[in-house]
Amino acid sequence: MPEPVTLGPWLRRFLTEHIVTERNLARNTRKSYRDTFRLLLPFVSRKVRKPVDRLAVSDITSGCVRQFLAHLEADRGCSVRTRNQRLAAIRAFARFVGSRDPAHVEWCGHIRAIASKRSVPPPVGWLTRAEMEAMLATPDRKTRRGQSEYALMLFLYNTGARVSEAIQLRVCDLQIGTRKGGHDLATLHGKGGKTRQCPLWPETERVLAEEISDRAGDDAVFVSRLGTPFTRFGVYRLIERCAAQVPELADRTVTPHVIRHTTACHLALAGVDINTIRAWLGHVSISTTNIYAEIDLTLKANAVALCEVGQPRPARSWKEDKDLMAFLKAL
Repeated sequence: MPEPVTLGPWLRRFLTEHIVTERNLARNTRKSYRDTFRLLLPFVSRKVRKPVDRLAVSDITSGCVRQFLAHLEADRGCSVRTRNQRLAAIRAFARFVGSRDPAHVEWCGHIRAIASKRSVPPPVGWLTRAEMEAMLATPDRKTRRGQSEYALMLFLYNTGARVSEAIQLRVCDLQIGTRKGGHDLATLHGKGGKTRQCPLWPETERVLAEEISDRAGDDAVFVSRLGTPFTRFGVYRLIERCAAQVPELADRTVTPHVIRHTTACHLALAGVDINTIRAWLGHVSISTTNIYAEIDLTLKANAVALCEVGQPRPARSWKEDKDLMAFLKAL
């Protein structure tokens, strides 16, 4: 039986079977792939003047994909990193089709030949201790809503959690109030299904205990004023609103990921070794964490001071140390 030439069956198998069952990609990656084609298909449909449900695989030409990528940057204002992310999803789909239908091998090669655009990683933004404390002081803790907002921001700063990890946190993921020689812990569910545990400060443990006092184990820890779990968008709005109330941060873009960077930078400044910070943040590779060893001028100045030219040398050579020479001869 010949493979279908229309796009729909291929795309359905790719999104519902291949990336879920065969590749077992993370949930957020699957959503990213889905969103790519939600943007691509209407764009191609307008270009070839065909309804979306009648599009063929061959309608997604390499030229059309290049125009789509240019549209993302010029019209939608997407960054180069987002552009490359969308291209990666299209390449994965082309590889899937080409590996199953020899008739589409040439088409697959044209799509996969589209190069990713070189991007310069943005500088790491982070807050000083005073700026972070000023943000934590913005919620009105006399109100129930202010207490919840303070608890969420303090948790992000304490653990360096990603937004997805914070909004997925459940009451059963917290080990607090034990005080039996152990530590209060939060179990975070990170990228790719990986989990890690982060110790909590006494202040974090206190405010979280108040938050979950009347909730079941499967309930979300952080809920909005409507009583529903916080969304990613809600957390971003909260951080932006609190940052806008701090005069020193008025002209800066502060996001939840900036707080994650802040946690890592403060750990580095406190002398915590880089591998511990890697485990704290849940990075797979330590090369990802190495950026925090380079961003602070204090750390660089201390490193330079260790090898400063012109430092006074020992008054005498080791050869003139009689005790050392006697020790070496006695070996």
